[in-house]
This record gives sequence, C-alpha cells and structure tokens, in this order.
Amino acid sequence: MTKRAYTYSRYSHEDSAENSIEGQHASQDKYAARLGIKIIDRFADHAISGAAIFNRPNMTKLLQVLDNSDIDILLVDHLDRLTRDDGDMAYIHKELNFRDIELHSVAQNGKVDRNTASIMALVGRNQLESTAHAVRRGQELMIQEGRNTGGRAYGYKLTANAGELIIDDGDEASHGEANVVRRIYRYRLSGMTPRDIAGKLNSEGIPGPTGGIWRASTLNGSRSRKYGILRNPIYKGEPQWNRVRMVKNPSTGKRVSRINKKEDIITSQQPHLAIVDADTFERVQAMFPQNENDRPNKYRKATTILTGLLKCGCCGGGMSVKDKYKSRRRIQCSTMKESRSCDNTSAYYLDEIVEASLSGLKDQLNKPEMLSKLIKSYNAERTLLASEAIEKTKIVDHKIDILSKKEEKIWADYDLGHFDPGLANERIKKIRSEIETLKEQKEALPSVPETVSIHPSTVANFKQYIDQLTKTYADQITDENREAATAIRRLIDKITITPTKDGTDVQIDGLLGILVSVTNQDPILGGLVVAGEGLEPPTRGL
Repeated sequence: MTKRAYTYSRYSHEDSAENSIEGQHASQDKYAARLGIKIIDRFADHAISGAAIFNRPNMTKLLQVLDNSDIDILLVDHLDRLTRDDGDMAYIHKELNFRDIELHSVAQNGKVDRNTASIMALVGRNQLESTAHAVRRGQELMIQEGRNTGGRAYGYKLTANAGELIIDDGDEASHGEANVVRRIYRYRLSGMTPRDIAGKLNSEGIPGPTGGIWRASTLNGSRSRKYGILRNPIYKGEPQWNRVRMVKNPSTGKRVSRINKKEDIITSQQPHLAIVDADTFERVQAMFPQNENDRPNKYRKATTILTGLLKCGCCGGGMSVKDKYKSRRRIQCSTMKESRSCDNTSAYYLDEIVEASLSGLKDQLNKPEMLSKLIKSYNAERTLLASEAIEKTKIVDHKIDILSKKEEKIWADYDLGHFDPGLANERIKKIRSEIETLKEQKEALPSVPETVSIHPSTVANFKQYIDQLTKTYADQITDENREAATAIRRLIDKITITPTKDGTDVQIDGLLGILVSVTNQDPILGGLVVAGEGLEPPTRGL
C-alpha cells in the first residue's frame, strides 16, 4: 500500500535565498520516489526563523489540518527545517504520534524517533545561540574599528564601504539631513518646544526620518533607550552600541526588545560623526527633566480655565495656545500645528471662546427653581450611567480573573510534568489572546462618569466664581482663582470649536452646556449649545 505524505519546508533570514525551498522540494521528491511515497500536499514558510512555531502561518496551518488528514508521513528535508527548539520538537512529535503519523527526514535518511528528533532540535537551538554569539562578537569588533553595525541614523548616509557612515550635508539634489538636525538643536536652544519644532518642519514640507510627518516624539525619543534626535549621543560623535537586545517570547515567537545594563553599553568616540558640538548637545540634555522618575503629568495642572477641554471640530484633536496678538491670547488646532494634517488653520481669541462658553450661565443661576430641577435630573442620569459602567466593568474583570487562574493552573501542571512545553504554550497562547480581547472590550467601555453634586445652596458660590472668572479668564490660573476655575471645569466634558461660513460654532458637552442652553422650557439632558452669536469670525491663516 502506497504511503501518503505532507511535506514541510522553510528557509530563514540566515539561509541563502528563497530558492532553498525549491531545493528542499527536489530533495523530498527524490526521497519519496525512492521509497514509493505519494506527496499529497506541501507546506512552506518563507524567511521565518525556526526558533519558534507560533509565528509561522503555514506551520500552524499544517498542525491544524492534521486532524482531518489521511496521511502516513510528514516529510522534511532536515529536522532543523521543522524547528530548532527542543520543546517545540517534542510537541510536534507528540501530535504526530497521537495521529499515527511518522516523521521522516531526508538528511537522517528515514523515520525519526522521538529521542533523535529531540537531540537534533537541541543541536539546532545551540547552533542558533552560537551563531548569535558570533554575530555579536563581530559587531563589537566593527564598533571598535569605528564602523556602523545597525541602521542608519537620521542625518547620516552609508558609503560603498561596509559599515561606514558619513554626515549627510546634502548636495544640489537634497537639503541634507544633517542641516535639519542642526536646525532642530538650534530651535530647541532658542526655547521652541519639540512640538513647535515638529510643526515648523512639517509646514515646510521636510519629510521626517521615515518619510512621513514629524512628531514631538520623533525628537524627544526615549530617555532610557537614548533614541530620538534630541537624545541620541551619535550627534555629538559618540555612537552607542548594545543599548538593547532582542529576545523571543516563547509563547508567541515574537521578538521583544529589552534594555541592557549600563555597563554592557559600548560607546565609541568618532568625532567625524559629530553634527553638533558637545556643548550644544549637553545644553539640550539639560532641558530635559533631570530626575529619571519624573513624569510631566505628575506636575501638570490646568493653566487656563479651558486647558485640555478645547477640541477642534474638524479633526477632533486638541486646541492649544498659538500666540498673543495685541495682548490677547489666541488658540489653534494642535494637530494642524504639529503635522499640518488638519485643514483648520483658524486662530481664535481665547477670551471670546470663554465668553461664549460662560455667557448666559450667570442668568440661569438666578433661577433657583429651574436649576434645582436640572441638578436633580442631571445627577440621576450620571448615577445611572455610572451604575451601568461599573456593572459591565465588573463582568469583564470577573472573566479576566477566571482566565488568569486557568493560566496559573496550566503553569502549575506544566511544572508537575502534566504538560509538555508545546501543548502548554498553545493553551496559554489561547488564554492570553482571550484576556487581551477582554481588556480591549474593557477599554472600549464608557468611562465611569463623575457624579457632580451641586446643592442649590452652593449657587451663591457659583455666582461669585463666574464673576471672578469673567474678569480673569484670559489669564493663567493662579492660587487665587484656582478654586473658582476648578469648580467650573468640573461642569465641562469638552468644548468643540468648528469654523463655519458665518463665524464659529462653540459646542459645549457637560452640565455647563445644559445650563447655558436652558430656556423657560424644561432642560434637555445631553444637549449641546451652539454659541455662535456675538463671536467674531475666525481669523484664518494666522
């Protein structure tokens, strides 16, 4: 009786080329013809390492179709094409043995038993580790010789000599990336923020390092990994190597970067790569928070009554201060400023936006009966929303807790020898996928709304707050007016500003919007106010 077989082939980045798949097929065909085996189907993964099986789509497909297959043999050219991990090899061999499928290797000239397969996988893994060590040793030697081992940093270009970097000062056909780097440092020392610098470069049409738009994060980078144009020491002629290492997650096969210890980082002195002088570089470093544990949001407070509440009606992005014009502060869409990817180029006087937002509020505070009814209805609605959000969150958290306990039990059973690594990894992978899905569902749930309890007896205080804020809204919040500003801010969810043909629409979400829109009729919860009347048309293009 003729035996039937699937074949599996693979080549990785370490191998020669894609034509190695064709070579493996030819070798398998010759082996099958010699033993009278009929090849039913072929599976192959291209340019993927054999260090794990979970990141290989056709290996996954092969394992999935085994249950419904009618084959006798899985044929590979060499066992390291199947996997280079001893745990994965044990898992694959168990799956095949359970289904009475033999594993054959052309290189081993026949059927492969479990012990041989495990030993060959262990040899393959050791070869990977040995290769990685040799590569890193060669890279370190290149660094000591002043050559580059990684990707090209912005501001430099590679020459025909392997590993040689030179400064890109441009020519007749290009502006020169190094000139952009010098401008960035010069702008930063002049007081411009990374956000403003990114916006300026985008407005001039200068492509970013990846060919797209500039962002503040492109300049700031990471303090721990030392990337980002304003942090990378290569720009003062001191390139660093071995700042991070790549490790593979055994459950997914994906590469994950880890930061190395400071003593493992190698810094080489290459003055010919300095785009800015050392003094300029260190002065810019001094402008970053010096405490490694500092986080800007730890100290961030609202600077004006509407800080963080203003949104652009065209793109949904935030609005931030643009400048002062005739002693009046103007705001503008942050997305437009940073990347020029929003068409809303209008600039708005902040005092007019605040006036439009607060207009009518004081009058409504003089109607205690209506205000009392509004507050009661508003708080009832917020309480209902809060109850629903809390209940849904509890349900999702409970499901996540059950799955987490299942994962812990699998690990415990694995430690006791009840699971082989491959089977344990497969089950844990599925559980973690479900947990991630639940976490995404949880993040998508509406946030628990804050119940704003405003007793009618506090109306007098709000009147006082409004009086105070209408005189100081264009100024920064200080200790003297912070209480008043905070009280009003709690009534606002967001304020959306949209340019129109006739002027500007100001839409207010939150209790303040309802208060402003109150008429002699009953208030409508969740309503919006359009405060366009009395607001000057936007000043476009400024």
